[in-house]
Amino acid sequence: MFQELIESRLLVQNLATALLFLIAIWKGKGPERACAGTMFAMILVDRGYHAVFGPSPTFEVIDAWHLLLDTGALFAFVLIALKANRFYPLVLAAAQLVAFSAHLVRMLVEPVSSLSYFLLYTTPFWFQLIVLAGGMAHHFHRSSILGRYPDWRDQLMVDQRARLS
Repeated sequence: MFQELIESRLLVQNLATALLFLIAIWKGKGPERACAGTMFAMILVDRGYHAVFGPSPTFEVIDAWHLLLDTGALFAFVLIALKANRFYPLVLAAAQLVAFSAHLVRMLVEPVSSLSYFLLYTTPFWFQLIVLAGGMAHHFHRSSILGRYPDWRDQLMVDQRARLS
């Protein structure tokens, strides 16, 4: 029963991520594509890993593969959040920090239950999907009102300097 629930959860998660990625490619700008691409890459790389090496070991011990994957995603989201002229990448980075921290908690605190560990590092991805969808919707709405505006902060600084000179 639990295994069937996990498999259906993964299918819905994969489809939602792929859909957001396609929408970002179609209508999004740089930050939307970077965020959706990071999430889609996480799914693809994780599926590839599990296809080659099999399912994750028990949740009784730290999952080194997912620690590595979450560390890479945290690095990517922080870089995007620092450069993007959007707010939602900061929220994505914060949620990824929660997933990353779950592995640290598992390493440092022995009596953490397996379910708690599993939920701490998987639930943030669902939150990130919701935030990404909302952030993209806000960007599309804002673009329809304001027109084109800078995607990245360095572009914003160049535009402001050009206006001042």
